[in-house]
Amino acid sequence: MAEAATSKAVKQRYQEASYVKVSDTFELLGTGFEELNEDPGAQTTSKKYINDKSSTSSITSYEGEHPFTADQILSQVVIKDFVDIGKQRKTGADAERELVRVDLDEAVQDKQNTFKARKFDVAVEISSFSDNDGEWQVEGTLHDKGDPVMGEFNTQTKEFVSDAEATEPGGGA
Repeated sequence: MAEAATSKAVKQRYQEASYVKVSDTFELLGTGFEELNEDPGAQTTSKKYINDKSSTSSITSYEGEHPFTADQILSQVVIKDFVDIGKQRKTGADAERELVRVDLDEAVQDKQNTFKARKFDVAVEISSFSDNDGEWQVEGTLHDKGDPVMGEFNTQTKEFVSDAEATEPGGGA
């Protein structure tokens, strides 16, 4: 009976944590972030065959992005980093980071503090510094660069291990 109730439960936002690598350390996107969404951005193509009334569509690629809004709490490492990217008008590699999205409701068996995760290389676009009732915010979008890497993330050590590394002899364990 409990299984039926659980199967209808909607995943809550707090069940997914996000981390951005600043310098050499993954930092939690938490305090100050009001919004961090994910838009896979599926790209499609369609064709209509002569014997069909309707067209047939296929997914051909993705243009993923992660729009965000954060209060400018500059004691938060990621927020300060994003503000610096925008104020200094950084481009290219200077405006690229690693983003890890961690499913806290999908623990990796037999590994403490370790959860299923996806790592994205992203370009950090800062679109605005906006006034929110007298307080400054930073808004922008993290644009995917290539495909995500599936793996696992340890929330205590803040280490990401790809599925490929975890299955190599002596890897990830």
